[in-house]
Amino acid sequence: MSLTGTPFLALTAVLVAALTLTCLLVWNRLPGPAALRVGLRLTLLLATQAAAVAVVLVCVNDSYSLYDSWGDLTGTPATGSGPGTGVELSSGPGGRTGYGLLPTDPGHPAFRPTVQGLLAADEVGPGSQVHGNLLVWLPPGYDQPEHQGERYPVVELLPGQPGSPMAWFNAMKGQDELEKLVTARQARPMILVAAKSNTLGTRDAGCADLPGGPKTATWLGEDVPAIVKNQFRASADPYDWSVMGYSAGGYCAVNLVLHHPELFHTAVSISGYNDPIAPAVRRYPALVRSNDPLVLLRRAAQQPDVDLLLTGSRQDGQTVGDARTLIRTLRPPAAGDLLTVPRGGHNLEVWRSMLPDSFRWISRHTR
Repeated sequence: MSLTGTPFLALTAVLVAALTLTCLLVWNRLPGPAALRVGLRLTLLLATQAAAVAVVLVCVNDSYSLYDSWGDLTGTPATGSGPGTGVELSSGPGGRTGYGLLPTDPGHPAFRPTVQGLLAADEVGPGSQVHGNLLVWLPPGYDQPEHQGERYPVVELLPGQPGSPMAWFNAMKGQDELEKLVTARQARPMILVAAKSNTLGTRDAGCADLPGGPKTATWLGEDVPAIVKNQFRASADPYDWSVMGYSAGGYCAVNLVLHHPELFHTAVSISGYNDPIAPAVRRYPALVRSNDPLVLLRRAAQQPDVDLLLTGSRQDGQTVGDARTLIRTLRPPAAGDLLTVPRGGHNLEVWRSMLPDSFRWISRHTR
């Protein structure tokens, strides 16, 4: 049974009701000595409370898309051969299944239409060997005949930790915000792609290639762009490629762009941070140094040709301070801008409020 969706939520709700009813029916009918009866009653109460907590956690997960599947939760590869594991698949409008895709490499499963107008596929990264799901949103007009020769800018979207690709389209509503801007001619039509980043399940992989795996940085920084370029009409110009993330995803966005300026030109860090704080990374001092944006920039003989947008709320701890520190570290050709809001914490409401300006900024920096 899928971790997300109505069936599993209904199952947990039924379990709470069944345990509650069991408590009422057997409370005064339990056999044995007094000590045993007390122990059994405590066990029933604890089981009922645990089931009630599970209902809340399932509701939160469905609302914020923290984990799409059991494999995401446990950090193990998804099973099954169908595309988009963890996401319910369906046919597209009018039964279309192609959506203007280029001919696919036989080594890559084709993307298929899924919920909310998205395309989904499971892939194994050729460089990283990470097995993860990808979700892609194509801009208005992409599959219309008059645009068949057009290639589009791409924004790779990274959630926080925990977080799943669906978080950008469910909780963050990234596709809705961009579509509004495109319709209003305030942003260019762009392809949005979100890929699995919680490669260690509930533990933070730190957006790095860990000794012994997983190679999260290779997956997000090399494999995902290669897959998108192979499957869709994506521009090959680095100036048309951006990475945007919130919280841990914001740190990762900057880190990826600094490591791969030949693939990405811009990064947007929404309430991100500078330090590689993941315990899986902190175990290795050399890995910490090679994944610290400040260290990379300060040690560079010539900084890469990248543009960064760093955003944050003034009420969100050191977020704005970290952003200013990073911007002060930049030297030409690297450049950066700061976007702040006066109020709000480290939460989705604040991050969603920053999306329109972030998409406009990305659009201005494309070719």
